[in-house]
Amino acid sequence: MRNLADYSLSEWGRAVPLAHGIRRARNLLVDRIYRGRTAPGQGELVARIAAVGGPVAFTVAFNMPQAIAFLGAAMARYLPGTRLVVCDNSSDPGQRAAIAAVCAGQGLDYLALPPSPYQGGRNGSRSHAVALNWIFANLIGPAAPQVFALIDHDLIPLAPADLAASVADQPCYGMVRRAEDRPEAQGAPWYLWPGYSVFRFDAVAGLGLDFGTDTPLGLDTGGQNWQRLYRTLAPERFRQARRRRVYLEDPLTGESEHFLLADTWLHVGGAGHRGGGPGALARVEAAYDADPDGFLARLLATVRT
Repeated sequence: MRNLADYSLSEWGRAVPLAHGIRRARNLLVDRIYRGRTAPGQGELVARIAAVGGPVAFTVAFNMPQAIAFLGAAMARYLPGTRLVVCDNSSDPGQRAAIAAVCAGQGLDYLALPPSPYQGGRNGSRSHAVALNWIFANLIGPAAPQVFALIDHDLIPLAPADLAASVADQPCYGMVRRAEDRPEAQGAPWYLWPGYSVFRFDAVAGLGLDFGTDTPLGLDTGGQNWQRLYRTLAPERFRQARRRRVYLEDPLTGESEHFLLADTWLHVGGAGHRGGGPGALARVEAAYDADPDGFLARLLATVRT
């Protein structure tokens, strides 16, 4: 929530702070109930993660086995020292089975999360948030990996990356997002997009991280960590991911599609509850497969200054 002093007299008259408080209390209750649920194989997975010496990346799968197959292959190519854990939040049982099969075929850790309290594509941001909070409470906390990353299932590495080095001198690293209505204001809230964020466990273990949204502050999934972590960091000294817009031509239409490049990770986008994901993913994968090691340079050549 916003600080109570930040609400206008008009908002107090319309009981906006009360509405925000009730919604926050409801979200906390839903999170607490969901975190208390268990998943088959949870204990064994925690033991495997705890035995890992290097970084561990967690991705929340959602109805897109193609995305997990692409991500798993690219991670094996460019980040072989980083363990990938696939936590399945899919709403379609058939897609869960397909994603489990992909993980088995690639030797990836797979865990079917308990059914989301936000089924049927309802409130995708909150569904993602409760999944991340479950992962943090039930996998990351007990296993205590030295370095852990949260990445979208359609975020594809295109070059080697040293996740541990990115947090060697700061508690976290990733792509910064800000409230859209005041992006440059002094002291404006910001957060790391949980689709590309890295954390040093010893620096955040005791902070009670919360990857929920903070709608009153204009912050999406991960925004609650503004209060827990990000507001304690000096923006002028915080190293963050470089973000660029790159373009890829659709071979069928000849039109250029734009994509987000975070450092050297390509976010396909739309591969989930939004439309157009499978088609975009297939076009990107076809272009990547044609020249995996030259694909990043091809995209960088399209950056417009």
